[in-house]
Amino acid sequence: MAVSDASFELSLKLAARRSYERGRLHGALVRGAFAAILAAPGYLVCNRTPTAAACLFGFVLVVVAGRLRGEAYEEGSRSGALAGILPCLLPAAIGALNPRVCMLMSSNGVWICGIGGVVAGFVLGLRSRAASGLPYWASALAALGFCAAIGCLPAGAIGFAGLAAGVMLGGAPVLATRKAFV
Repeated sequence: MAVSDASFELSLKLAARRSYERGRLHGALVRGAFAAILAAPGYLVCNRTPTAAACLFGFVLVVVAGRLRGEAYEEGSRSGALAGILPCLLPAAIGALNPRVCMLMSSNGVWICGIGGVVAGFVLGLRSRAASGLPYWASALAALGFCAAIGCLPAGAIGFAGLAAGVMLGGAPVLATRKAFV
């Protein structure tokens, strides 16, 4: 009798674990699909290149992996995705209003990506209260980087420089204020 009770308990635990893992996988795939749909306009309007497609895939992969792994990875990928949406979609929104802007991104991209970077840094700084060291920051910066790259690729290296400077300019005051008052 004791052997069958132990076997029943083990099979019950395994069934519960499988159900839990299926639920996490389902949630991760739904979140990844939502991330792909949200970032797709940044890819479709000005930036239909293989590099942009790889960035879109990388963004979705970071969001899915963050949800599957959970804990600080999930919180970081969520924060990075929220922070990276504006730099991803701002060039697409401007390009949708005026298609010639897509061609002009190489000369004006530093400002467009810089503005998006300032907002992204501010958002990431505000959401960093849940920061848990390297897992949080690695997934947050990966999600932010992939997502923002979709919008800033047409601007080239100067767009990425504007994005990086913007993220630092937007995030540093928030992080310094938080550190001073905590």
